[in-house]
Amino acid sequence: MLFQKHHLELSKVVGQGESGLVYRGYINSSGGRELVAVKTGKALASPTDKEKLLKEVCVMLSFSHKNVMSLIGLCLDGEVPLLIMPFMINGTVLNYIKQNRETLYFGRSADKKQVESARIASLGVCHQIANGMSYLTKHKFVHRDLAARNCMIDENGVIKVADFGLTEDMYATNYYRRGGGEGGEGGTGGHEEKVPIRWMAPESIEADFYDEKTDVWSFGVTCWEVMTCGGVPYTGIHIMSLLRELNSGHRLDRPSNAVCSDEIWEMMTSCWSTSPGNRPTFTLLVKEFYQMLDNDTSYLKLNDSFKKSQLNTLV
Repeated sequence: MLFQKHHLELSKVVGQGESGLVYRGYINSSGGRELVAVKTGKALASPTDKEKLLKEVCVMLSFSHKNVMSLIGLCLDGEVPLLIMPFMINGTVLNYIKQNRETLYFGRSADKKQVESARIASLGVCHQIANGMSYLTKHKFVHRDLAARNCMIDENGVIKVADFGLTEDMYATNYYRRGGGEGGEGGTGGHEEKVPIRWMAPESIEADFYDEKTDVWSFGVTCWEVMTCGGVPYTGIHIMSLLRELNSGHRLDRPSNAVCSDEIWEMMTSCWSTSPGNRPTFTLLVKEFYQMLDNDTSYLKLNDSFKKSQLNTLV
Protein backbone atom coordinates (compact mmCIF):
# COMPACT_ATOMS: atom_id res chain seq x y z
CA MET A 1 0.00 0.00 0.00
CA LEU A 2 1.27 3.47 -0.90
CA PHE A 3 1.02 6.21 1.72
CA GLN A 4 1.38 9.94 1.24
CA LYS A 5 3.90 11.67 3.45
CA HIS A 6 1.32 13.81 5.22
CA HIS A 7 -0.20 10.61 6.61
CA LEU A 8 3.08 9.84 8.40
CA GLU A 9 4.27 11.33 11.66
CA LEU A 10 7.93 10.64 12.45
CA SER A 11 8.99 10.68 16.09
CA LYS A 12 12.42 9.83 17.51
CA VAL A 13 15.19 7.94 15.73
CA VAL A 14 15.46 4.41 17.13
CA GLY A 15 18.15 3.06 14.82
CA GLN A 16 20.74 4.09 12.28
CA GLY A 17 22.30 2.15 9.43
CA GLU A 18 24.52 2.75 6.43
CA SER A 19 21.53 3.46 4.21
CA GLY A 20 19.54 5.69 6.52
CA LEU A 21 17.56 5.98 9.72
CA VAL A 22 14.85 4.03 11.50
CA TYR A 23 12.15 6.12 13.16
CA ARG A 24 9.45 5.42 15.66
CA GLY A 25 6.41 6.88 13.96
CA TYR A 26 2.69 6.85 13.43
CA ILE A 27 0.27 6.47 10.55
CA ASN A 28 -2.62 8.89 10.83
CA SER A 29 -5.78 7.85 9.02
CA SER A 30 -9.53 7.79 9.39
CA GLY A 31 -9.09 4.53 11.30
CA GLY A 32 -6.96 6.16 13.97
CA ARG A 33 -3.30 6.50 14.86
CA GLU A 34 -1.11 3.41 14.47
CA LEU A 35 2.38 2.98 15.94
CA VAL A 36 4.86 1.92 13.23
CA ALA A 37 8.55 1.77 12.38
CA VAL A 38 9.60 3.88 9.40
CA LYS A 39 12.86 3.15 7.58
CA THR A 40 14.55 5.39 5.09
CA GLY A 41 15.64 3.28 2.14
CA LYS A 42 18.30 3.84 -0.51
CA ALA A 43 17.80 6.75 -2.90
CA LEU A 44 16.12 5.72 -6.15
CA ALA A 45 18.51 6.77 -8.90
CA SER A 46 16.31 5.86 -11.85
CA PRO A 47 12.79 4.78 -12.86
CA THR A 48 14.18 1.24 -13.06
CA ASP A 49 15.18 1.40 -9.39
CA LYS A 50 11.68 2.54 -8.48
CA GLU A 51 10.09 -0.24 -10.52
CA LYS A 52 12.32 -2.84 -8.87
CA LEU A 53 11.48 -1.52 -5.42
CA LEU A 54 7.75 -1.61 -6.12
CA LYS A 55 8.01 -5.22 -7.31
CA GLU A 56 9.85 -6.22 -4.13
CA VAL A 57 7.31 -4.36 -2.01
CA CYS A 58 4.47 -6.22 -3.74
CA VAL A 59 6.15 -9.51 -2.87
CA MET A 60 6.64 -8.47 0.75
CA LEU A 61 3.05 -7.29 1.06
CA SER A 62 1.97 -10.81 0.12
CA PHE A 63 3.93 -12.39 2.99
CA SER A 64 1.75 -13.74 5.78
CA HIS A 65 3.62 -15.73 8.41
CA LYS A 66 4.00 -15.30 12.15
CA ASN A 67 7.80 -15.48 11.95
CA VAL A 68 8.26 -13.09 9.02
CA MET A 69 8.14 -9.32 9.36
CA SER A 70 5.19 -7.90 7.47
CA LEU A 71 5.29 -4.68 5.48
CA ILE A 72 2.50 -2.19 6.00
CA GLY A 73 3.33 0.04 3.08
CA LEU A 74 5.60 2.46 1.30
CA CYS A 75 5.89 6.22 0.82
CA LEU A 76 7.56 7.53 -2.34
CA ASP A 77 6.82 11.24 -1.96
CA GLY A 78 10.38 12.28 -1.10
CA GLU A 79 13.87 11.72 -2.49
CA VAL A 80 14.22 8.41 -0.67
CA PRO A 81 11.54 5.75 -0.12
CA LEU A 82 10.06 5.32 3.34
CA LEU A 83 9.34 1.72 4.33
CA ILE A 84 6.54 1.33 6.87
CA MET A 85 6.47 -1.72 9.14
CA PRO A 86 5.03 -2.78 12.49
CA PHE A 87 6.97 -1.37 15.43
CA MET A 88 8.84 -4.16 17.24
CA ILE A 89 8.83 -2.98 20.83
CA ASN A 90 11.21 -5.68 22.09
CA GLY A 91 13.98 -4.93 19.61
CA THR A 92 16.35 -7.35 17.92
CA VAL A 93 17.33 -10.91 18.78
CA LEU A 94 20.94 -9.71 19.01
CA ASN A 95 20.08 -7.21 21.73
CA TYR A 96 17.92 -9.78 23.52
CA ILE A 97 20.63 -12.45 23.74
CA LYS A 98 23.20 -9.91 24.88
CA GLN A 99 20.92 -8.46 27.55
CA ASN A 100 19.90 -11.91 28.83
CA ARG A 101 23.33 -13.54 28.89
CA GLU A 102 23.03 -14.31 32.62
CA THR A 103 20.07 -16.62 31.96
CA LEU A 104 21.22 -18.02 28.59
CA TYR A 105 24.94 -18.75 29.03
CA PHE A 106 26.35 -21.31 31.47
CA GLY A 107 29.61 -23.12 32.10
CA ARG A 108 29.89 -26.90 31.86
CA SER A 109 29.53 -27.29 35.65
CA ALA A 110 26.30 -25.28 35.86
CA ASP A 111 23.05 -26.58 37.34
CA LYS A 112 21.43 -29.01 34.92
CA LYS A 113 17.95 -27.49 35.25
CA GLN A 114 19.25 -24.00 34.51
CA VAL A 115 21.08 -25.24 31.43
CA GLU A 116 18.04 -27.12 30.18
CA SER A 117 15.80 -24.10 30.65
CA ALA A 118 18.26 -21.91 28.74
CA ARG A 119 18.57 -24.57 26.03
CA ILE A 120 14.80 -24.64 25.49
CA ALA A 121 14.71 -20.85 25.20
CA SER A 122 17.68 -20.77 22.80
CA LEU A 123 16.26 -23.59 20.70
CA GLY A 124 12.98 -21.71 20.56
CA VAL A 125 14.76 -18.66 19.15
CA CYS A 126 16.55 -20.71 16.49
CA HIS A 127 13.40 -22.66 15.67
CA GLN A 128 11.35 -19.52 15.08
CA ILE A 129 14.02 -18.06 12.79
CA ALA A 130 14.21 -21.33 10.83
CA ASN A 131 10.42 -21.37 10.60
CA GLY A 132 10.37 -17.88 9.09
CA MET A 133 13.17 -18.73 6.68
CA SER A 134 11.39 -21.91 5.61
CA TYR A 135 8.37 -19.80 4.66
CA LEU A 136 10.52 -17.35 2.67
CA THR A 137 12.26 -20.21 0.89
CA LYS A 138 8.96 -21.80 -0.10
CA HIS A 139 8.04 -18.44 -1.66
CA LYS A 140 11.32 -18.41 -3.62
CA PHE A 141 12.70 -15.51 -1.58
CA VAL A 142 16.41 -15.37 -0.74
CA HIS A 143 17.28 -13.26 2.29
CA ARG A 144 21.02 -12.60 1.71
CA ASP A 145 21.54 -10.94 5.10
CA LEU A 146 20.28 -13.31 7.79
CA ALA A 147 21.77 -12.50 11.20
CA ALA A 148 20.60 -12.01 14.79
CA ARG A 149 20.57 -8.23 14.27
CA ASN A 150 18.03 -8.68 11.46
CA CYS A 151 15.50 -10.69 13.47
CA MET A 152 13.01 -8.73 15.56
CA ILE A 153 10.88 -9.58 18.60
CA ASP A 154 7.29 -8.37 18.91
CA GLU A 155 5.31 -7.52 22.04
CA ASN A 156 4.35 -11.19 22.50
CA GLY A 157 7.90 -12.53 22.22
CA VAL A 158 7.38 -13.85 18.69
CA ILE A 159 10.46 -13.55 16.48
CA LYS A 160 10.16 -12.05 13.01
CA VAL A 161 12.76 -12.48 10.27
CA ALA A 162 13.27 -8.96 8.91
CA ASP A 163 15.44 -6.75 6.69
CA PHE A 164 15.21 -8.94 3.62
CA GLY A 165 16.55 -7.05 0.65
CA LEU A 166 14.99 -3.61 0.75
CA THR A 167 17.23 -1.87 3.26
CA GLU A 168 20.73 -2.45 4.54
CA ASP A 169 21.49 -1.74 8.19
CA MET A 170 25.25 -2.03 7.95
CA TYR A 171 27.97 -2.35 10.56
CA ALA A 172 31.40 -1.39 9.25
CA THR A 173 33.26 -4.03 11.27
CA ASN A 174 31.20 -6.87 9.82
CA TYR A 175 30.71 -5.70 6.23
CA TYR A 176 33.13 -4.86 3.46
CA ARG A 177 32.72 -2.95 0.24
CA ARG A 178 32.67 -4.99 -2.94
CA GLY A 179 32.38 -3.79 -6.49
CA GLY A 180 34.19 -1.67 -8.98
CA GLY A 181 34.62 -1.96 -12.71
CA GLU A 182 31.92 -3.07 -15.07
CA GLY A 183 32.07 -6.58 -16.35
CA GLY A 184 35.01 -7.61 -14.19
CA GLU A 185 34.92 -10.76 -12.13
CA GLY A 186 32.92 -10.05 -9.00
CA GLY A 187 32.04 -6.62 -10.34
CA THR A 188 28.79 -4.93 -9.56
CA GLY A 189 28.21 -2.87 -12.66
CA GLY A 190 30.40 0.06 -11.67
CA HIS A 191 29.15 0.64 -8.13
CA GLU A 192 30.10 -0.54 -4.68
CA GLU A 193 27.93 -2.52 -2.32
CA LYS A 194 28.36 -3.67 1.24
CA VAL A 195 28.03 -7.32 2.09
CA PRO A 196 27.92 -9.10 5.50
CA ILE A 197 31.00 -11.22 4.94
CA ARG A 198 31.18 -12.83 8.40
CA TRP A 199 27.76 -14.43 7.82
CA MET A 200 28.26 -15.37 4.17
CA ALA A 201 28.86 -18.72 2.49
CA PRO A 202 32.11 -19.06 0.50
CA GLU A 203 30.26 -19.14 -2.82
CA SER A 204 28.55 -15.86 -1.95
CA ILE A 205 31.84 -14.16 -1.11
CA GLU A 206 33.65 -15.57 -4.12
CA ALA A 207 31.00 -15.56 -6.85
CA ASP A 208 28.22 -13.29 -5.56
CA PHE A 209 25.89 -16.31 -5.64
CA TYR A 210 22.88 -16.61 -3.33
CA ASP A 211 20.20 -19.26 -2.84
CA GLU A 212 18.53 -21.20 -0.02
CA LYS A 213 21.75 -23.00 0.85
CA THR A 214 23.70 -19.75 1.26
CA ASP A 215 20.94 -18.56 3.59
CA VAL A 216 21.31 -21.87 5.48
CA TRP A 217 25.01 -21.09 5.97
CA SER A 218 24.07 -17.68 7.40
CA PHE A 219 21.47 -19.36 9.59
CA GLY A 220 24.19 -21.55 11.10
CA VAL A 221 26.17 -18.42 11.95
CA THR A 222 23.02 -16.87 13.43
CA CYS A 223 22.56 -19.94 15.66
CA TRP A 224 26.19 -19.52 16.72
CA GLU A 225 25.35 -15.93 17.70
CA VAL A 226 22.47 -17.24 19.82
CA MET A 227 24.62 -19.89 21.51
CA THR A 228 27.39 -17.38 22.26
CA CYS A 229 24.88 -14.72 23.38
CA GLY A 230 25.97 -12.23 20.76
CA GLY A 231 29.53 -13.20 19.93
CA VAL A 232 31.14 -11.74 16.80
CA PRO A 233 31.87 -14.48 14.21
CA TYR A 234 35.52 -15.16 13.35
CA THR A 235 36.98 -12.69 15.84
CA GLY A 236 40.65 -12.20 15.06
CA ILE A 237 40.32 -12.96 11.35
CA HIS A 238 40.40 -9.95 9.05
CA ILE A 239 37.43 -9.92 6.71
CA MET A 240 39.68 -9.74 3.65
CA SER A 241 41.32 -13.02 4.75
CA LEU A 242 38.13 -14.85 5.62
CA LEU A 243 37.47 -16.48 2.24
CA ARG A 244 40.93 -18.03 2.22
CA GLU A 245 40.38 -19.33 5.75
CA LEU A 246 36.97 -20.81 4.88
CA ASN A 247 38.30 -22.48 1.74
CA SER A 248 41.07 -24.06 3.80
CA GLY A 249 38.46 -25.59 6.11
CA HIS A 250 38.41 -23.09 8.97
CA ARG A 251 35.05 -22.84 10.74
CA LEU A 252 33.66 -21.15 13.83
CA ASP A 253 34.72 -22.67 17.15
CA ARG A 254 32.19 -24.52 19.24
CA PRO A 255 30.65 -22.19 21.85
CA SER A 256 31.77 -22.91 25.42
CA ASN A 257 28.16 -22.39 26.51
CA ALA A 258 26.82 -25.62 28.07
CA VAL A 259 23.52 -24.87 26.33
CA CYS A 260 25.15 -25.85 23.01
CA SER A 261 24.73 -29.63 23.15
CA ASP A 262 26.43 -32.11 20.81
CA GLU A 263 23.20 -32.39 18.86
CA ILE A 264 22.86 -28.63 18.41
CA TRP A 265 26.52 -28.27 17.43
CA GLU A 266 26.23 -31.04 14.86
CA MET A 267 23.24 -29.29 13.30
CA MET A 268 25.08 -25.96 13.21
CA THR A 269 28.17 -27.43 11.56
CA SER A 270 26.03 -29.16 8.93
CA CYS A 271 25.00 -25.67 7.78
CA TRP A 272 28.67 -24.92 6.99
CA SER A 273 29.37 -27.85 4.71
CA THR A 274 31.68 -26.86 1.86
CA SER A 275 29.29 -28.52 -0.58
CA PRO A 276 25.95 -26.67 -0.64
CA GLY A 277 24.19 -29.91 -1.48
CA ASN A 278 25.26 -31.34 1.87
CA ARG A 279 23.71 -28.50 3.84
CA PRO A 280 20.22 -29.11 5.27
CA THR A 281 17.11 -27.39 3.96
CA PHE A 282 15.15 -25.03 6.18
CA THR A 283 12.27 -27.51 6.15
CA LEU A 284 14.58 -30.11 7.68
CA LEU A 285 16.03 -27.61 10.16
CA VAL A 286 12.54 -26.67 11.39
CA LYS A 287 11.74 -30.34 11.93
CA GLU A 288 15.00 -31.12 13.73
CA PHE A 289 14.79 -28.10 16.03
CA TYR A 290 11.24 -29.01 16.94
CA GLN A 291 12.28 -32.57 17.74
CA MET A 292 14.97 -31.27 20.08
CA LEU A 293 12.50 -29.15 22.00
CA ASP A 294 10.79 -30.71 24.97
CA ASN A 295 7.39 -31.86 23.68
CA ASP A 296 5.91 -31.29 27.12
CA THR A 297 6.84 -27.60 27.07
CA SER A 298 3.82 -25.45 26.34
CA TYR A 299 5.49 -22.04 26.53
CA LEU A 300 8.91 -20.76 25.56
CA LYS A 301 9.37 -17.53 27.51
CA LEU A 302 12.21 -15.41 26.20
CA ASN A 303 12.04 -13.48 29.46
CA ASP A 304 9.42 -12.48 32.00
CA SER A 305 8.15 -9.63 29.85
CA PHE A 306 7.30 -11.96 26.99
CA LYS A 307 4.07 -13.48 28.23
CA LYS A 308 2.85 -15.21 25.08
CA SER A 309 5.87 -16.79 23.36
CA GLN A 310 4.43 -20.20 22.59
CA LEU A 311 6.02 -23.38 21.36
CA ASN A 312 2.67 -24.52 19.99
CA THR A 313 2.45 -21.53 17.62
CA LEU A 314 5.66 -22.41 15.84
CA VAL A 315 4.54 -25.41 13.82
